[in-house]
Amino acid sequence: MATIKQIEANRRNAQRSTGPKTPEGKAKVRFNALVHGRRAESAVLPGENQNAFNQLLADVMSAWKPQDEMEKILVEQIAVYQWKLARLDAAEAILYEPGALTPAEFILATHRLSLTQARLDRSVSNTIADLERYRKIRLARAEEQQTAEQNQVNRHFRPGIPASTREGKLYYKVLPEVLGLDGEWREIPREVLGDFPEHNPSEPPGTISRG
Repeated sequence: MATIKQIEANRRNAQRSTGPKTPEGKAKVRFNALVHGRRAESAVLPGENQNAFNQLLADVMSAWKPQDEMEKILVEQIAVYQWKLARLDAAEAILYEPGALTPAEFILATHRLSLTQARLDRSVSNTIADLERYRKIRLARAEEQQTAEQNQVNRHFRPGIPASTREGKLYYKVLPEVLGLDGEWREIPREVLGDFPEHNPSEPPGTISRG
């Protein structure tokens, strides 16, 4: 089993290494530094099942139903973290195969595996929290925008006072008005309000409901 001094010496040697120089060498070791691929440019590493990841992504999307681009990005990130956690489960099984690792390598590998699992678990929880927080803010902003738009309409429109006769015929007791560009309020003509004809004064009005 390696001693602490040997492990520290290996780390110092690794730090002094400048890595491959040629494009071929860089391509060869692209995934070597990726303990379980957590720094990979793509969620699916060579040899993994792209269709399985696509199905996982579809399931997570269906569960969270993102409503805009930001929510979609966060939901995709949740799927990526879950995919990487599944990858760790497969890697953990390999560690326990007889003769796969020396005792020292096994200790280091299981330690790194545990740290990575804990980090990914936190990442999933944090991303879900970010998604829920963003969704809450988005809904609040949408409500504020809707209120602001309604207030803008109210500043330029007076709904008037609709009423009905005893027979249930509707009419406007006071016509709706709109604010013109010149700052003057003008009634909306009755012919525009086709469903609310002019009331016959001989017909007594019934209950008035204000708009």
